[in-house]
Amino acid sequence: MAANRATLVRPYEFDPESDPEGEVPEEAQNVRLRQHVSEWCSCGNCAAMPTEPENRCCLETPQVIKRVREVEEPISCMIQHPGLEPVCLNLYSLQNACNIYKADYGPMQLRGINHRYRYLAYRSFVSWCWGFFGRKIRVVIPSCVVLRIRTEFPDAENQYVGFRPPLD
Repeated sequence: MAANRATLVRPYEFDPESDPEGEVPEEAQNVRLRQHVSEWCSCGNCAAMPTEPENRCCLETPQVIKRVREVEEPISCMIQHPGLEPVCLNLYSLQNACNIYKADYGPMQLRGINHRYRYLAYRSFVSWCWGFFGRKIRVVIPSCVVLRIRTEFPDAENQYVGFRPPLD
């Protein structure tokens, strides 16, 4: 029995220890907020967003790159993908997504038709590229795609929520 104890695997034995300070310095966290968009955007269609995580280009997101590469004719940005309009911007597709949402979660609590369509377009994009999402599973949608959806379904007062991390 004593010989078996010596060969047992000890979980986390070789994992690195955490940072003793417990946090990344603020200057390292907000790099893109201080950079010009051209320093982090490769597609040419992104714009500066209000928070660090939202400053993401479609060409640096593996799940989105996979969709970009599935198109026969080369495209330089996800907003040029021929599937974006039918999946995320088409009113009939979004009406169907709304019916599915209502069946799963009940009536939507969002005011204004553009707010509803914007929310459903974001959900449709995430489902299309990642295949999943949920209350505790959140992903950042690339800036160019967010801007394209906002152009299609603008807020009358130009007030947008942006990315919200998962709730604990």
